[in-house]
Amino acid sequence: MLRDPIELYEYPKEWCNETAEALVKSGLFILKKDGYLRRGITTATTVSTAIVAAIASLKHDFEVVSVSTPLGIDVKVEVDAENGFAIATKFAGDHEFDVTNGIEVHAKAIGKGIVFGEGIGEINGKKAVSESAMRQILENFSRVCKLTDYKGGVLVEIPDGKRVAKETKNEELGIKGGISILGTTGFVEPWCRELVALKVEIAKRYAKIAITTGRRAWEYAKKKYPDFQPFVFGIHLDEILSEHGGEKIIVGYRGLLKRWAGNENLFEKAKRFGAEVDVIAEDYWGRNL
Repeated sequence: MLRDPIELYEYPKEWCNETAEALVKSGLFILKKDGYLRRGITTATTVSTAIVAAIASLKHDFEVVSVSTPLGIDVKVEVDAENGFAIATKFAGDHEFDVTNGIEVHAKAIGKGIVFGEGIGEINGKKAVSESAMRQILENFSRVCKLTDYKGGVLVEIPDGKRVAKETKNEELGIKGGISILGTTGFVEPWCRELVALKVEIAKRYAKIAITTGRRAWEYAKKKYPDFQPFVFGIHLDEILSEHGGEKIIVGYRGLLKRWAGNENLFEKAKRFGAEVDVIAEDYWGRNL
């Protein structure tokens, strides 16, 4: 049995072989019938990579470093690092429209603590670094400091961050001056038509599925509906709803689900597809962590 390490669905046995097992377990590859789709890494993983490489390069130069992700999977990422300065490049795998693909994160071993500088956005006077991203960054920072006996800090900058941010929705959200540092799993799903079709094919093999709009909804569904296999489908709800003939629960936050429903009543639209709906309370995670 070979399971995807991110969403925990099972791959068809006829797709699997020894090579597939090693690639899938890395988290960076999604198995297809005739090959793979490549996952990317989040901005949080990219920042973690730059930090680890900068500090470790005080001992010797590095071309590849290993960083931990929130899922407990260590991922190896190429870097350019020497003498306390490192450059890590974000890659989006086979994602079709990730505007941060190829952006460079610079880290310099200097000062005290972790300082986020140029190219990282701000909102309400604070740097736009999500809680989950910060936890991942701090974990990697602490680990490399312990391994190298480093007592100093690190400066993180994204030279092209301000320009790339103009291609995101950051300004609409009140985030100024750069991109956000995000990531709940450490990996970026390679959203494209092929991924949606692949997930539909796998999901149809399960009698009961929870169709979720994102990772938080996936975690909620996994906890609340243990008899249902959760899948993240993002905005592609129609595709799976129209193809799956078994029991279905749509799980997500009200804003995203209302956007999917459009002018229709959310529950009536779901009913047309033979699905139930569970709308997650906005404060759910604050009350249940």
